[in-house]
Amino acid sequence: MIPALMGLSYLGLALLALAKFGHFREVFARAPSAAQSRGLSYAGSLLLATVFILCGQRFGWGYGSLVFMGLASLSGFLCIMNLSFCARLMPGAMWVTGSVSALLALNCY
Repeated sequence: MIPALMGLSYLGLALLALAKFGHFREVFARAPSAAQSRGLSYAGSLLLATVFILCGQRFGWGYGSLVFMGLASLSGFLCIMNLSFCARLMPGAMWVTGSVSALLALNCY
């Protein structure tokens, strides 16, 4: 379950990063529209909230919140490294991470 939550956390933070003008322009070589930026921001926030709820339900709310913060910290570090050194690969990394996380989550339940 932890790898699935880790992947979903990475995906949520990557969506939030792409909601920002500079990161979006660096990855896609064009500016995002206001609707794209808003949609990416809402999707990332919703995904992170979902990961928090899943952590709370799976591990209990006291320990689950700590697990969530650890996952979010590690995912944030990976997003920063991805955007710093190979930003053009971000969409592919997001696609692979989302697919693998969904498969892992389905196998856990």
